[in-house]
Amino acid sequence: MADPTIQTFCCHNRIRSPPAIKLMSEFDTDGYIVVCLISSVFGIAGAIYQIWIRHEDGPTHHAVRRRRGGELTLSNQNLGRQIIVWLAVADLCASLGVFLRSALWKYIKDVLPPDSDVDDTTNVIFCAVSSAWIQYFYMCTWLWTLCYAINVRRQLSGARYALRTYHYYVWSISALLTGVGLTVLYVPDADCHNVHDMTTAYMRILPNYVMTYGPMIAVMVANPVLYYQASREVDRQLVARFSQMSNTERDLMTKFKLKFSLINLVFYVCWLPNLVNGIVLWTMWFNLPFSMVISVWYIMAITNPLQAFLNTLVYQKWNCRWRFRRQGSSDSSAELRRRNRTSMVCTEGTPLLQAKTESPFASNLQLNQPSVELIPTPTRSINSCSLV
Repeated sequence: MADPTIQTFCCHNRIRSPPAIKLMSEFDTDGYIVVCLISSVFGIAGAIYQIWIRHEDGPTHHAVRRRRGGELTLSNQNLGRQIIVWLAVADLCASLGVFLRSALWKYIKDVLPPDSDVDDTTNVIFCAVSSAWIQYFYMCTWLWTLCYAINVRRQLSGARYALRTYHYYVWSISALLTGVGLTVLYVPDADCHNVHDMTTAYMRILPNYVMTYGPMIAVMVANPVLYYQASREVDRQLVARFSQMSNTERDLMTKFKLKFSLINLVFYVCWLPNLVNGIVLWTMWFNLPFSMVISVWYIMAITNPLQAFLNTLVYQKWNCRWRFRRQGSSDSSAELRRRNRTSMVCTEGTPLLQAKTESPFASNLQLNQPSVELIPTPTRSINSCSLV
């Protein structure tokens, strides 16, 4: 799991603070380690499925767009898919870190710095590096989650960022925040337990908590706002296109809101326990409810690595089959009606309706492009539109 408390366990433990010793003894138990191993295996499996196994339709004429200078760029659809893939890559690295650390703690005892005055430099280095690795990549997953919401919102507005822009911000911001927080904690002597007053604790330990929980809270606040704005924009565009809000549009809006809500719910389920743990530790350190803290830790050990697995359930593509019938057409042949029926498959890369046209008579419902034109009086009906 990604929690600043674990990083404090990696410091030299020569002060023998009773609350820290009791928490560390529970953290190093076989039961807790087994829970981490099992949940991280599920996380690794989910990330591998998202990156390599999951089937996606082959590239189409929508896959790339050519700029004026001839440079090929990702379409909106592929851009969203690539963001999800990189989210899974970060999840994979973090889950691997949890798995390897837990496996070493299971089969190589005394990995945590011992409660003694012996030289424990090796223990401190391994513990600090493994914890930093896990924290860094989980912070990347938080920012990639935010990037997906930003991409959805900007796509609906007809604007977008290049994928390299997201890469630049995600990897660099995560490295900066992780590096600053751990540098203040460990430099110069990795003796963060040696605090004699609250001022020293605030200066030595609190910055790492702020650097860790700051991005997490930012995503918890920003994502619901972005998805709410996206839902409102979809609603507005549907009414603007069809000049009405029929059961078809209401059904579509319900599915959009369901997908956005599930994405937010998964993030809260996976990371809200970490926030609760931090609040409890900082407000009740001298009178810790140990049973409550340990219970929250076991919940974190389950939910943090499971983020990758749960993401495979919510970042899925939409299968929507639309049928269009035009009234008053001069040609009523069966062949024309057959050609007017088109199928649309919207991937999770773009939760916007994006129809694939196969004939000059097919209507394009790509909501994020203002240049879309519809035949004046189409009659619309949905055969099926569901999350798969």
